[in-house]
Amino acid sequence: MNPSKPTIPNSVIGNISQSTDFFADVRRILADARRAAYTAVNSAMVAAYWQIGRRIVVEEQGGAAKATYGDRLLPELSRALSAEFGRGFSYANLRNFRQFYLTYPDPEICYALRSKLTWSHHRLIMRVESPSAREYYITHSEQENWSTRTLERQIETHTYQRLLSTQTTPAGEPETVPAKPSIRDFIKDPYVLSISHQWIFPRQGP
Repeated sequence: MNPSKPTIPNSVIGNISQSTDFFADVRRILADARRAAYTAVNSAMVAAYWQIGRRIVVEEQGGAAKATYGDRLLPELSRALSAEFGRGFSYANLRNFRQFYLTYPDPEICYALRSKLTWSHHRLIMRVESPSAREYYITHSEQENWSTRTLERQIETHTYQRLLSTQTTPAGEPETVPAKPSIRDFIKDPYVLSISHQWIFPRQGP
């Protein structure tokens, strides 16, 4: 016979939640831990994706003399990585890693970028052709805590180009305070789910 699980009286729970100093301290510890985890995972993701992109480019250049090597490389790599690490390494994603490296080939720039924004932010920004425009969107996304949705809207409405043409605050700037990305939103990012689960707990063989 299993003993019943002891219950905590509601009066005790109420007292704990009302104990401002104690509850606030525990809440702060958890919030700090989440922020640290956010920074560590995001930094590792961005750095790893840049390194994968660099390795792909090096491999492509080395195999350029082979007839169809370049066409087979990413599909074969995608299948191999997906078999071992699970989702997150589709052909399209590997192309994104490759493009990320080609957009920022300088390791020092990658090091500076890796902790500023999420990978989802970088995927949007690296598609912007102008280096000065990319710098604008990186800076404002970081300083104003733009969510990926806000960033995408700014890029699609050509905020930077209109800013240059008017030299004033563009009409397309958010009328309200942009939604700030939360830790919960970050954890929901499929790229974060991939690295935090698939990388830490890789598939085991039979």
